[in-house]
Amino acid sequence: MNPGLLLDILKPGFLLHHAVYGSLVVGLVCPLVGVYLLLRRLVFWGVALPQVAAAGISFAFLLQGLGLTLLAGSEAGERHLAILGSVLFTAAAVLALVLLERRGGHPEGRLGALYAGAAALAILFTAGNAQGEIEMLGLLKGEIVAISEADFHAMLAVFGLVAAGFIVFQREFLLVSYDRDMAATLGRRVLLWDALLYGLIALTISLGVMTVGPLVIFGFLVLPPMAALPWARGMLSLSGLACAVGALSALAGFLASYAYDLPLGPAAVCAAAAALLASDILRRLVRARIQPNPRPDP
Repeated sequence: MNPGLLLDILKPGFLLHHAVYGSLVVGLVCPLVGVYLLLRRLVFWGVALPQVAAAGISFAFLLQGLGLTLLAGSEAGERHLAILGSVLFTAAAVLALVLLERRGGHPEGRLGALYAGAAALAILFTAGNAQGEIEMLGLLKGEIVAISEADFHAMLAVFGLVAAGFIVFQREFLLVSYDRDMAATLGRRVLLWDALLYGLIALTISLGVMTVGPLVIFGFLVLPPMAALPWARGMLSLSGLACAVGALSALAGFLASYAYDLPLGPAAVCAAAAALLASDILRRLVRARIQPNPRPDP
């Protein structure tokens, strides 16, 4: 790989600069959200909810195939309808999961059923609109290189709002996630903070899937936080390390994609998976080094 390639792609005049910075935004913000999924033991939400968002998008494409469009069938109107479908499906799924979680039972089974049902519905909905099938195939591949000017600025605005929310309300989110009873004792409005946290998670997933696809969103929700977890000494360091791993993985994925003509989304996710593998290997080496060798029996 050309050593000067990194400098070339970071230049403002680079042809695919929206894809570069879009990848970096996903790499920075999604791990920040994924940290709370990890903290609340809701990692499998990161699997199921992007698929639910994809089902919402495919349902919107189905409606478009049936003649229901916004703004007189313009491209912007079609995308607005797809975003609306993604947000509504994701929000409904989050609300259902939260309500069912309070009843106990088997949450892993519910998430597995949700994933399977959403995946099946996405395929069935897409079958009703040939144009929608092409769009969905691009989403599943994570074609960030095709991101438009409007989508890029929308991503910056929404993900910037999400990041600001997690930074400003970090203390409240951490308290209600780690010890709900103590939060209630201290007078915190637990339900309000839960609703805000789940709302930010749903917003990130639904709009992220619309922009870069379910594979990329799932990968960056889960892999960077898991890679950062062994080295964190607190919530602040975990969030910072996870965001750093995500941004570096996104950049490495783009470099590999551009240099070797690979699909960008899968390349970025593979880079994040490689970071997780490297973190695990390094953790084992450090543990083996600091542990004293057992003395032989006399």
